[in-house]
Amino acid sequence: MLSLRGLEVFYGPIRAVRGVDLDVQAGEIVALIGANGAGKSTTVRAIAGLLPFRGEIRFDGRTLQPNAAERNLRAGIALVPEGRGILGRMTVEENLLMGLYGRSDRAEAATDMARMRERFPILRARADALASQLSGGEQQMLAIARALLSRPRLLLLDEPSLGLAPKMSDLVFRLISSLRDEGVTVLLVEQKARQTLRVADRAYLLETGRVVTSGTAAELSDDSLISETFLGGTTGRAQHG
Repeated sequence: MLSLRGLEVFYGPIRAVRGVDLDVQAGEIVALIGANGAGKSTTVRAIAGLLPFRGEIRFDGRTLQPNAAERNLRAGIALVPEGRGILGRMTVEENLLMGLYGRSDRAEAATDMARMRERFPILRARADALASQLSGGEQQMLAIARALLSRPRLLLLDEPSLGLAPKMSDLVFRLISSLRDEGVTVLLVEQKARQTLRVADRAYLLETGRVVTSGTAAELSDDSLISETFLGGTTGRAQHG
């Protein structure tokens, strides 16, 4: 479904992503893990069409162009950005309606809105509240619900557990896992490697803009580099600096 080949992204003279190759198959949850500054968010922002890039990004056999966010959204790629990107001065209901932007199937859109209210009762209960009045976890639910209303074929989640209390973080990961059963393909950016590898099918470890290892979630859970860097392991490979 998604293929990256030789992806490079620059911020001025700084090359933040350095030749990333990555594949996501339909129905998978694929994770990008790595420390702050590894290039994870930059990669998904490029896929979403928010940044200029070099190299090739293909989605459903079509080559994506840089800085083409609206076109990519209409093609079925939705991004839940780091920091959630909710519109704080608008109500919860108005934020959800933004998720229907670009959809012309009014009857089905109304049905999807009803389903989203059912799925996220807190959003139904606080429909008339300003989004800025929600807790961090509630805002994350709103951001995900809004993205799902666009009926994405590929959902990009950028640090969805960032800043959340453990209980709410667990809820977010359960929600992500449930999306697989609904046929939504997910590319998940996270620093919480242990929880991420529990829900992902495969994962890529990024460091300073490069993929340094990849494999199934089970393989990476046993990988000494991953273990030492993120999971607190002390297995045989030398500590990665």
